[in-house]
Amino acid sequence: MDQQDIAEEAIENEEDGEVIEGEEVNESPSSSNAATVLLSLEELIKNHIDSIDKLRLELRQQKEMYEDSFVNNPTYREHVEKVKEANKSRLSVRQNISKQPSVAVLEQKVKDLRFDIGEQNRTLSDLLQDYREQTGATQIETRAGQVLEIVSTAKLVRKK
Repeated sequence: MDQQDIAEEAIENEEDGEVIEGEEVNESPSSSNAATVLLSLEELIKNHIDSIDKLRLELRQQKEMYEDSFVNNPTYREHVEKVKEANKSRLSVRQNISKQPSVAVLEQKVKDLRFDIGEQNRTLSDLLQDYREQTGATQIETRAGQVLEIVSTAKLVRKK
């Protein structure tokens, strides 16, 4: 039995003079107003999603036309080929250098440090979220006295 059925039954029973214990239904204007606001917000979000999709499509089309302008130019294509050859030479030299043991050790250290920083950032994000939920604070001061704002981001990802 939903709230409207309960409310209708209560009205019928009230007219008959019966008093029946049950749920009290208070459908205040604020709850219906909140629902309207929520629906409006949802509709606004959907409109923005559609607008972004249209802009992305237009961007893709304009970008293709822009790129075609270069691809169809013979001078540009000639220079692109020269750049490709230079890049092949550069990559070959780079690979030879990176095969040296001391350089390979440095490369691995760089990869490890990047991974550690990523892990630390994820942990910090979780800690800041907990801190904000527990304290309600939107800022935190570092040991150096710098005040930093706690910012959270939300984004939509297409469901697979």
